[in-house]
Amino acid sequence: MAELNRLTDEEIDRRIGAIKADLGESLFIPVHHYQRDEIVQFADYTGDSLELSRVSAETSARHIVFCGVYFMAEIARILSTEEKHVFIPNRSAGCPLADFAFLNDVQFVWEMIQEHHPGEYVPVSYVNSHADVKAFCGRNGGFTCTSSNVQKVFERVLKEGKRVFFMPDRNLGINTAISLGLENESSLVDRFDHGPMNVRDSRIIVWNGFCSVHTVFRVHQVRAWRKKIENVRVIVHPECDPEVVKASDGSGSTSKIKRTVEDSPEGSAWVIGTELNFVRRLERDNQNKVVEPLEESVCADMSKIRRRDLLATLMQVEDNTLDNQVTLPDEVMRDARKAIDRMLQIS
Repeated sequence: MAELNRLTDEEIDRRIGAIKADLGESLFIPVHHYQRDEIVQFADYTGDSLELSRVSAETSARHIVFCGVYFMAEIARILSTEEKHVFIPNRSAGCPLADFAFLNDVQFVWEMIQEHHPGEYVPVSYVNSHADVKAFCGRNGGFTCTSSNVQKVFERVLKEGKRVFFMPDRNLGINTAISLGLENESSLVDRFDHGPMNVRDSRIIVWNGFCSVHTVFRVHQVRAWRKKIENVRVIVHPECDPEVVKASDGSGSTSKIKRTVEDSPEGSAWVIGTELNFVRRLERDNQNKVVEPLEESVCADMSKIRRRDLLATLMQVEDNTLDNQVTLPDEVMRDARKAIDRMLQIS
């Protein structure tokens, strides 16, 4: 790494390009929308977390260098065959939202739920979670979900006469409950809370975690932009506070936000409440429209991956040094896959 630190950005980019060309179809680089431009330029595919993981599983490439945060690379590992090798350029690129729900805490709350409401709840984990939490859901008849299909998953559970135990993002859970008309039939719990003992009337239990990128957005910012730009439309991610979602014109995943802006007429004006790198890229790609961030908010963990990290990882792949892979225990992959497959069956 000391050698790489002496290289200029241009030299690093040239070396990355050369290794990509050398490895050819054996290499696949999926890149999340929130990544820096210096990484996006080398993407074989850009998208949101589950979209990237599914594409990674479908590619014929043996080496997948996943440019996102760690839980995303875990999903790619879970969905891929044994012959594939999954890497992440910076292993410290984690997810504070996922860290709100560690397996021991989830199991503690689940056991209380079962003690007081046996068999009534089905666990549902947002894909922004650790692999062992997804596996917990898989072992207990539960699901994973994304911000795109969370409502479908909730509806499936409720239609079967069960209740939802959702983790780890409180805003996504509450916003989904609101969209289903169940705002008054939901309650918050976390590892410090004995709430499950008193949720007999709650059809949806929501874990009290949040994404720091999306909780910076406020209603007063929405109002300010409406005064500043005539006929502006505001669209935000559903990890935002419910008050912000209510004050906006719409909400949706990064992929939905991207499609909405791209499909809008020339001259339309958009203010977007999600990660800044993504919003700025939308602005550059839609220059016949007005695109502004609701507020500047960057995902610090996504930003940890730099061009030097990518080059170092590609050098390992080129040298067939495979000891820095993303790996998981077989039973975790097996059970997490159950929860993911249940989600895919209804998406």
